[in-house]
Amino acid sequence: MNGNVKTCPLAIKQEVKWLTRRGLKQMLSLKLSVLCWGVMLLLLPKTVMASPPPEHGVKITTNVRMRYEYVDNQLPTTNAVDDAVVTRISTYAAYQSSPLLFEAELMDSRIFKEEQFTPVGTDDTNALEPVQFALSWRSVISKEKNSGNIAVKVGRFTMDIGSRRLVARNRFRNTLNTFDGIRFDAALSHLSITAFYTHPVSREPTLNNRQSINDTQLDSSSSNVRFFGVDAHFNTAYGNLHFYGFQDKNTINKTQRNTLGHLANITLSERINIDFEAALQRGQYQSKKVRASFLHIALSSNFNLATLRLFYDVATGDDASTDTFEGFSTLFGARRFEYGPTGIFGVFARNNMTSLGLSSNFKINEHNQVLMQLRGFDIHQSGASGRLRGELLDKGDFLGTLSELRVRSQITESIYLETGLAIANLSSSVVINEHSMRYAYFQTTYVF
Repeated sequence: MNGNVKTCPLAIKQEVKWLTRRGLKQMLSLKLSVLCWGVMLLLLPKTVMASPPPEHGVKITTNVRMRYEYVDNQLPTTNAVDDAVVTRISTYAAYQSSPLLFEAELMDSRIFKEEQFTPVGTDDTNALEPVQFALSWRSVISKEKNSGNIAVKVGRFTMDIGSRRLVARNRFRNTLNTFDGIRFDAALSHLSITAFYTHPVSREPTLNNRQSINDTQLDSSSSNVRFFGVDAHFNTAYGNLHFYGFQDKNTINKTQRNTLGHLANITLSERINIDFEAALQRGQYQSKKVRASFLHIALSSNFNLATLRLFYDVATGDDASTDTFEGFSTLFGARRFEYGPTGIFGVFARNNMTSLGLSSNFKINEHNQVLMQLRGFDIHQSGASGRLRGELLDKGDFLGTLSELRVRSQITESIYLETGLAIANLSSSVVINEHSMRYAYFQTTYVF
């Protein structure tokens, strides 16, 4: 669901063809919906709402990013050396005429220098695509001494919610998760609420053949695939409570997955705090009931220029011998900030694993910072690992370790550099010959 999978089942390929025929019709429907919602928002009563002073203006920002990636001993091809160049260019435009805000973003994501066995997917390339096209209405709530802000957005948009583990606008990955629908935000004195009802957008083309890698084709959504939820953030130690629902009626693997989670950051002292997140998933996958869960807990020590973190993660995997489905789904979340680089690397994911690790993030100065991370991975549930060697692994088997070094630098007000090295030392049950998989990248970003 999060777009990291490189292949599509036959049923999804058939669905893509159906979506392509309906693409223009859906785009027209989206524009009409935006127009209707805009008219309705203008007619909302103002008895308990006081709009801020009129604001007018246009904002245009362009972001140009290029990254070179190199990997040695790439899986599943043993001892393979591979490299690639990925580019991402986006232009964001916003027109403010208070209380209305119109936003549009055009993004072009491509991959170059790829070889026959380079694992290319729609997480790498999505050429010339409108990833945002939305209309928002914003206002201020006035009620005695308390005040807050509310906003309603309709159209196509990206989302960053909570910890970003379940819903995220991807930062390292070359393409984005986008959604067609409606979103509501309210920020009150002690509570912030985000609610949304959307149809996830499928990135196209689906790269069924090498000739289509950087082809241009409009993305589309289907009314049979729905993603909705509510996130409530309390300005206390209680943190966030969230509920996400995902329905997919298109594929053979029909899915109804409900996720209920809790996120909290607890301060123990001036320098020590605990970051905690837990999630339960229930629902239906094919003919099986879903019974999955996830836990993240981290103890952090903050110093003047550095943060040390000791963390533990567990995400359930499916046990084929039971009549339930226990595989945890990250929905539309990001994994790079915890599980190392993705791109043509991306060995570990938030599924079927337990992981214990240590990281250090410190600032060299105002413009430079360094991250170092070391973590080990065990398989949570026995089963065949399709991403790796494919052997039947036992519950608790050691998969390997991940070591990472990352350096970020702000060269000027508009130029940013990032470089990193990641080494995955894998166990003999995962690979046959060379156990060490090495990955390096260099990335530059120009914003204007």
